[in-house]
Amino acid sequence: YSNWQDWGPCSSICGQGSQERSRLCNNPEPANGGRTCIGPSIDSRTCHAGLCPEAPRKTRGSLIGMVNEREFGVSFLEANITDNEEEGSSSLQARLDNIPPSLPLLRVLVSVFAPIYWTTVLQNGPTRNGYSFTHGQFRQESQLEFDTGEVLRLTHVARGLDSEGVLLLDIVINGYVPPSLTTSHLSLQEFDESYVQTGQGQMYSWSSQNHQRGGRPMVLRCNHTIIYEGEENRQGPLLQLLKVSGMNSVYNMLTLTLDFHFTASLLIPGYEESCPKGFVLDTTSYCAEDECALQSPCSHSCNNIMGGFSCVCPSGFTISTETNECQDIDECAQSFHMCHYNQQCVNTVGTYRCQAKCGAGFKPSSSGHSCEVDECRESTLSPCQHQCLNTLGSYRCICHPGYQLSGHQCIINECMRNVCPAHQQCQNTDGGYQCFDSCPAGMTKAESGVCLIDECQDGSHMCRYSQICQNTIGGYGCLCPRGYRSQGIGLPCLVDECQQTPSPCAFQCRNVPGSFRCLCPPGTVLLGDGRSCAGLERGQFFTNGTRVRARLRPQLVSSLGRPILSRSHGVSRITRQSCPVGYTSRDGKVDECLLRKPCQHDCQNTIGSFRCLCPPGYQLLPNGRNTDECLEQGIKCGYNQMCFNTRGGYQCLDTPCPASYQRGRSPTCYKPCSLDCATGGSPLLLQYKLLTLPSGIPANHNVVRLSAFSESGILQERTSFIMLEQESETGLMGQAFDIRDEAGRGTIYTMRLLDRPELVRLKVQATTISQQGRVTYRSIFIIYISISAFPY
Repeated sequence: YSNWQDWGPCSSICGQGSQERSRLCNNPEPANGGRTCIGPSIDSRTCHAGLCPEAPRKTRGSLIGMVNEREFGVSFLEANITDNEEEGSSSLQARLDNIPPSLPLLRVLVSVFAPIYWTTVLQNGPTRNGYSFTHGQFRQESQLEFDTGEVLRLTHVARGLDSEGVLLLDIVINGYVPPSLTTSHLSLQEFDESYVQTGQGQMYSWSSQNHQRGGRPMVLRCNHTIIYEGEENRQGPLLQLLKVSGMNSVYNMLTLTLDFHFTASLLIPGYEESCPKGFVLDTTSYCAEDECALQSPCSHSCNNIMGGFSCVCPSGFTISTETNECQDIDECAQSFHMCHYNQQCVNTVGTYRCQAKCGAGFKPSSSGHSCEVDECRESTLSPCQHQCLNTLGSYRCICHPGYQLSGHQCIINECMRNVCPAHQQCQNTDGGYQCFDSCPAGMTKAESGVCLIDECQDGSHMCRYSQICQNTIGGYGCLCPRGYRSQGIGLPCLVDECQQTPSPCAFQCRNVPGSFRCLCPPGTVLLGDGRSCAGLERGQFFTNGTRVRARLRPQLVSSLGRPILSRSHGVSRITRQSCPVGYTSRDGKVDECLLRKPCQHDCQNTIGSFRCLCPPGYQLLPNGRNTDECLEQGIKCGYNQMCFNTRGGYQCLDTPCPASYQRGRSPTCYKPCSLDCATGGSPLLLQYKLLTLPSGIPANHNVVRLSAFSESGILQERTSFIMLEQESETGLMGQAFDIRDEAGRGTIYTMRLLDRPELVRLKVQATTISQQGRVTYRSIFIIYISISAFPY
């Protein structure tokens, strides 16, 4: 070993500590696997750096931060502590300078000095002050909650004692305090603060302070968390109680100083070695628990704190001291509002509003900024028999259920009680009612009493997009454009080549599925082009100088199983082909797929015939319809989902109901409400609609109509439709659809050519307005439109 080095510094600035010295194994260093030096390389001994006071008697530090979003400069803190051993208490005299006039409210913050009076309070018997635990080095986080909801946070950092034995303390403050503290007279009341050990080097403290503000009580809840370098085993009592009394504060406007004076004493409650309520003694002899997770005691937000919890309310609410529930603050009753002298304060949940003060017979307008005549209260006698509703510049009478308004009087309307059979309609009469037969099937009763219906206008028809809807008496028809023919309502149009101009046939055309066939008049035959006809003539020719009358022979030759003219030794004769259908004598086979193109999608030639093929998800049927996988395969989608049969497949789509809505008949969501549902302003009904379209639909083409009907089935013409959202589920860019209002109906039309497969989600809102301008009906439509990759 080398010689011992000099002793290091003493670990304590006062009282007993320890110091160390070391030596190196380098005389010489071990080499070639040699052993290290024998004996310790570090030596230690106790040291004394002078006598330590029992606790510091002076404190010096600084205070910075922001209160109510106003930042103040550095404020300097000085405090002197005096012990009164006869009474077992300590008195603290403290001063804060450089406090702006806008912040005299700091006089309520006794917690600014909490680390000082806890560290320096006089010890009696088994009690131990903060200095005996921390030796003047700790960090304290404090939170103050006012009964009006404001929260203020403080951070204290104690840096030990200087050479004169003065405790050095820095404080950072940030948060909010009630603005009324700047104008109200404040009277500080004594309180008790509990300190409990919660772990090695951890301590928690809390208090509930009840002060007087302008003659009214003000509750201030405080909690502190203290972290320090603790010993391995718990020292001192589990719980101590610190009493703070004799408090007063004075703010000097000239010197900008704030003086504090109060007395503190420390004692141990009767349950010295047991945890207080809200704590449980753990295996390491400390106390801890989380009431928020176990009990959920708060109505809104719960903040767990050591030994308890604190309930936090949103703005405009305050905590009830009895139930821990948030109660609305009546700003009007407590004069916390900002209304002018000519305005009236109206308290609402969580806030308030200012409206004009109106005299008798008048009431505030809907905006609240002016007054209007209230005809319903203009006199002691109401102008209506049942209920009077004031409107802008007038009023409206409303009858009780089962009555009908006639002028200003309410008469009994028996029809509202469903007195007629289901197949009859009811008409209210003076003093009674009359039941009469409803309109025939396919017709409804108009206001004039005439039975009419136009399915083509109200969008209830089942015609395809390529068809033309034509209204008829009691029904409607689906027409096809020129060159197409109809298969019936709901079925697509087929191409009718026979309707083309000019006609493809010389004489007569017959349409067949996927093609056409030309016919010729009697005495003629169809030529090889399949379109032209040729007549037969009698021919005369001679053999060996003799004139012979031959049989009828055609002018031209047909190669499609028709008679042909063959010559043998100069004699004409008629023969017929013997090939079966689907074959020709030329090469023994006919390719119908190339010759006739008989299939809508894909054609596969077979021996003597052909076979039509469909894309995946389609079935080859007489009407060529799409396969409904949802129905035929019994697809079961997940919760809050429905099966969407698309052209060539299916999808399970989410159809959730919003919060506060209930699920009705799938896929519909409705919002339960009182008699007047529309005043809430939120949609009352949410409906999911599914629509499939083929590709190839041009721009500016109507694809679906939306209509609003009352519960009695009457079309609501004062309805407006608006497109709220549009998004492509397949990621394609650009708007594909838009909506326009047409006499109370919403017509969704294409914005561009639908030339590629995609899934589009539309969100449409329908709003019905009464003649008085009130919203009587509101609904949301969620429409999924699936566009096929094929034109069918």
